[in-house]
Amino acid sequence: MSSGRKILSAVEIRKSFKSPGGGLTEVLKGASLDVFENESVSISGESGAGKTTFLNIAAALESPDAGEVHWLGRRIDALSNSAQSALRAEFMGFVFQNCCLIPELNARENVEFAARIAGRHRGRKSRERAEGLLEFAGLGGRMRHLPSQLSGGEKQRVAIARALMNEPSVILADEPTGNLDERTGEAVMQMLLSLCSEGRASLLLITHNPDFARRTSRSVRISHGIACEV
Repeated sequence: MSSGRKILSAVEIRKSFKSPGGGLTEVLKGASLDVFENESVSISGESGAGKTTFLNIAAALESPDAGEVHWLGRRIDALSNSAQSALRAEFMGFVFQNCCLIPELNARENVEFAARIAGRHRGRKSRERAEGLLEFAGLGGRMRHLPSQLSGGEKQRVAIARALMNEPSVILADEPTGNLDERTGEAVMQMLLSLCSEGRASLLLITHNPDFARRTSRSVRISHGIACEV
C-alpha cells in the first residue's frame, strides 16, 4: 500500500437494487477502497459484480445504502447534490468507454468545455491549456478536427485531455479501452498510466483486461460484493 496522501476513500459501501421479481439484490456488501496520490488502481470483476456501481458511488454520482465516501479527507456522501457537483468538477476527471464527446465541437473545444461547465473558463488561458493537453495527448495536429473526423483512439485521447482540463486529483476511467482494438487500447492505457508516473493525477480504472490490471500500482477485484486486492 502507498504511504502517500490519501486522495479518495470508500468505506464499507453497501448498495442494493430492486429485483425484477420483487425483493432486493445486494450488489455491494461492504466494499472498501483507498486511492493514494499519484497511484493507479484497477478494478476488475465479472459482469454485474458492481464495478461501475462502486465507481459511481466513489464519484458521488450514486448514493450508497450504507458506508462513507471521503475525498481528500472530507466526507462527501452526506453533502447536498449541488455541493457534490461543485467539488466533483474540481476534484475528478472522467473517461468513459464511449468517449462522450460533443459532436458539434472540435477537439480543442471539447477539452475546453470541461472548464466551461465547471465555471472555470478563463478565455485565452483556458484555450492555451486545452492546446497544451492535446499536445500531451499527441494530437497537436488534430485540434480543429470534429469527433467525426477522429479515430476511436484519437477520440479517447481527447477525452483524457478533457478529463485533465481542471487539474483533478484523480481520474476515474470506466472501461476506456473497451471499444478499441488491441494496439489503440495499448496506446490509451500507456497515456493513462503516464498521468500517475508524471505526477499529474491518480487513476481509478475499471478494466476487463488482465494485462492492463497487472500494470497498475494495485489491482482490486470485486467479488461477492467485496473489494479484495489481488
